[in-house]
Amino acid sequence: MNDATRNNFDLIRLFAASQVAISHIASHLGVEGSLLGVLSLFPGVPIFFFVSGYLIYGSYEQSNKNPNPNLNFFVKRFLRLFPALWLCFVLSIVSIWASGYLSEVDFSISEFAIWAITQNTIFQFYNPDFMRGYGVGVINGSLWTISVELQFYILTPLLFILLNKVRSHYVVLVLLFLVVANVSNTHFNEELNVYQKLIRVSFAPWLYMFMLGSLAYKYSSLVGVVQRINFLILIVLFAVSYFAMNDYGWGNGINPISYLLLAALVLKAAYTKPSLSDALLKKNDISYGIYIFHMPIVNYLMYQNIMGIKGLVFAVIATLVVSILSWFYYERRFLALKKSALRNN
Repeated sequence: MNDATRNNFDLIRLFAASQVAISHIASHLGVEGSLLGVLSLFPGVPIFFFVSGYLIYGSYEQSNKNPNPNLNFFVKRFLRLFPALWLCFVLSIVSIWASGYLSEVDFSISEFAIWAITQNTIFQFYNPDFMRGYGVGVINGSLWTISVELQFYILTPLLFILLNKVRSHYVVLVLLFLVVANVSNTHFNEELNVYQKLIRVSFAPWLYMFMLGSLAYKYSSLVGVVQRINFLILIVLFAVSYFAMNDYGWGNGINPISYLLLAALVLKAAYTKPSLSDALLKKNDISYGIYIFHMPIVNYLMYQNIMGIKGLVFAVIATLVVSILSWFYYERRFLALKKSALRNN
């Protein structure tokens, strides 16, 4: 079993969230720079999916020591995701109202209600027509990954059975099938109809990324193998694979071979100087806030025509401020409920 406390995963998640946020802020507000090109080499969403697979599988394994493992597991996941997600929706509505957009567009109560229900349950990828004229046309497009993450959580008990009860060669076949699903979605899914669009936001194209993280946790000896590989060698191999296959239009900017090497880099970083994250962050984790709060801010700035460097600086500062306040005065309080909520479960 791997150490659940002494690692740098909080720092890695902070990097991944920042990569996504900075890339979105810069691209939507019309800012270019060489730093953005470097950041694009390490796409945040695939990193999130791997880290999630690693930590969530570990969390479920711990929950299995409980008399009610599934209840224990899902209550913990609920407290981590939904309170901040609901706050984000409320702040999004406030920002849209403050921009003046709601007074300029026609919509029915039922349209608004459907949107509110989807955003606050499991269908965050849904976007109503009346929001198409605001900012980029989607108030928080980053949240499609929350839908995917929730599907991962639902599948985790089945994945646990697969990795513990099924012969390894069948596990390999499932993993290869999921890789094919990812490649097929990248190259053949043109999103021409609602079914193809739903496939893109389903677990199917992305589950292999989550499953690789779970496999890395289960087979903890892999961490030792990765740790013995020189960091520079991993970087070179990753860069070669990335640029050699970059012209083929891979989903989320990464192909399966590069993703495997990226996963190795994540593990290498997680267990190199494993006390670094706690020393710097003191177990504070604003990565989720950065990820979910940045796009409503970007959309507000776009609607107010605050673009360029000025907009970027404002967006970065506002995202950090909101994320920090959310963590210290809101999210941590719900996470503290885990112990009391699960004491008798």
